[in-house]
Amino acid sequence: MAVGQAAAGTPGGRGIWRVLAAPLQPRTWTATVYLLGAMFVGLTWHLVLAVGLTLGVGLVIVWVGVFVLALTVLAWRGGAWLERRWVRLMLGVQIPEPYRPLPAGSLWRRARVLAADPATWKDLAYLVLLAPLGLVWFVVTTTLWGTGILMLLGPVWYWILPHGEAALFSVDDRSYLALDSLPVALLATVLGAGVCVAAAWAVRAMAAVHGVVALALLGPSEQQLQARVEALEASRDRAVDSAEAERRRIERDLHDGAQQRLVALAMDLGMARAKLESDPAAATALVGEAHEEAKRALAELRDLARGIHPAVLADRGLDAAISALAARSPVPVGVEVATGRLPGPVESAAYFVVAEALTNAAKHAGAAEIGVRIGRDRDLLVVEVTDDGAGGADPARGSGLRGLADRVAAVDGRLTVTSPEGGPTVVRAELPCGS
Repeated sequence: MAVGQAAAGTPGGRGIWRVLAAPLQPRTWTATVYLLGAMFVGLTWHLVLAVGLTLGVGLVIVWVGVFVLALTVLAWRGGAWLERRWVRLMLGVQIPEPYRPLPAGSLWRRARVLAADPATWKDLAYLVLLAPLGLVWFVVTTTLWGTGILMLLGPVWYWILPHGEAALFSVDDRSYLALDSLPVALLATVLGAGVCVAAAWAVRAMAAVHGVVALALLGPSEQQLQARVEALEASRDRAVDSAEAERRRIERDLHDGAQQRLVALAMDLGMARAKLESDPAAATALVGEAHEEAKRALAELRDLARGIHPAVLADRGLDAAISALAARSPVPVGVEVATGRLPGPVESAAYFVVAEALTNAAKHAGAAEIGVRIGRDRDLLVVEVTDDGAGGADPARGSGLRGLADRVAAVDGRLTVTSPEGGPTVVRAELPCGS
């Protein structure tokens, strides 16, 4: 016993145990469930796509078909979205969203971008391919597991079936591996255990192949990934420059503001101490001035800290922090926040998007009313700030909006600004926040 435990503890023993234990691991069974269900999911999508595309093309002459085709496209995009999450849950393959961002504007413009997106048609190809792939997975999986479990239960068949009639395989009325004795039944069990191990690894191999296919058709292309990497590198460089500029601003504000007030406070207290015995009234006045100076210094430090990271955001979340921003705004602000607590970087990015948009609307747009809406859209946090000001905001011309775009890109989000001349201006940020 001790020798067996020592052998299992060696690297070679651990490797052998990992191979033999594959049928017992949850990963094997989640992959098995996925492979068995893929054919039925694929057949369902074949039916949906056949009906939708046939009706849409047949009725396009009376415009009803356009509506049917649009619904079919949205349906298969939704099916691809579900499949990404199902593949991640069952096969452990993470597939990023590959879609081009939809522009602001008319529904027709957004529909054209959606239809021209190659990812839309790759989604369709995947759903069409899912049925034949699923058929292969279903046949191989059921054959391997069925054979292994059938052989594993050899002694059961030997006991419950009449002797001489139990056989694991029969071809052309000829029986093979007849279970006519207990030793043969036990041998079948040993062989069945080996077949189950082989089935487990075959299932894992098929799951890996399916994961590669899903990633190729449902995920971003290499060009998209490269473009995203380059954009993130550029955003990171700008974020570093912005952080350095912010550090210099904080240093300057501390030097010119709070530091000078603290120096004046020290001088007032020094003069008050000098006059405390000779002129108590003047000393009292100086202490009062020092007290006011201390309060002004504290206010400046609070404002400075709020600009770095507001305490209310960390303590009470996005809803309370946005409400505090709205309360300080000189322009009336309507706030609608429909989300709970989120990861810190996401909450921080959303907060500063709203803060910068409110500042711009009050200072530059001449807005009379501002609306803030924050909510979840699947695995995105959507932040929209709308004002009725003069419009004409351009991120390319303003460092504030450009800095916001970099801050949003740092969390792999996207910032869009729609601001025609005459208004209204809509600042929209989409921030990944998990599913």
